[in-house]
Amino acid sequence: MTSWAALFARQPRAGKVKTRLLSVLEPQAAADLYAAFLRDTAETLAACSADHKIVAYTGEGAEKGLPAMLSGLGVFDYRAQVDGSLGDRMQALFAASFDEGATETVLVGTDSPSMPVHLIDEALQRLQTHDIVIGPSTDGGYYLLGLSAPVPELFHGIDWGSGNVLTQTLVAAAAHSVSLLPVWYDVDLPEEAAFLRAHLHALRQAGEEVGQHSLAALEGLTLPPPS
Repeated sequence: MTSWAALFARQPRAGKVKTRLLSVLEPQAAADLYAAFLRDTAETLAACSADHKIVAYTGEGAEKGLPAMLSGLGVFDYRAQVDGSLGDRMQALFAASFDEGATETVLVGTDSPSMPVHLIDEALQRLQTHDIVIGPSTDGGYYLLGLSAPVPELFHGIDWGSGNVLTQTLVAAAAHSVSLLPVWYDVDLPEEAAFLRAHLHALRQAGEEVGQHSLAALEGLTLPPPS
């Protein structure tokens, strides 16, 4: 049995990442914040129990830029995402993992830098008895998707980027056994970034070392009150 954990990531280029924060941040500040989210999520993935850990990258310069950025972790296999829609790219990653011998595969993105590692480990554990594990996010999507075998119908007919992603995915998964993780939150909008900053401060006060790169990048930014 071989478990995989994969991270979808982009090269942090100004004007190309965290574009919904550009109403309150300069493009470079948004790119720097994305880079911090990426580092924190990569550190979380590096600490999980998966046997094989992947960074699936896209964006100009990512082939060399992301391995250089994350070189201190030293645990990742880097591979390019295929061309196509988000669904196409996700489906290809899962298919490749199972073709290469994975028995459980979990995929996360960079929008939830405060996500604790135990959620990834819990997903891998649940995949031993379920076809699909989903981590619902507060925006109507999901922060984690795990599969124990290919389920291609999850990646077609989905309105990616909308608040309907979770509902549509659950409809597509109706013929399979599904386990839902606790709800977590994504950070795309200014008020969500403000909430993340407040949450990370609270976690630090509680002695939890999570999201430290993100907290450092958020300090000093002018953001609206948390929603």
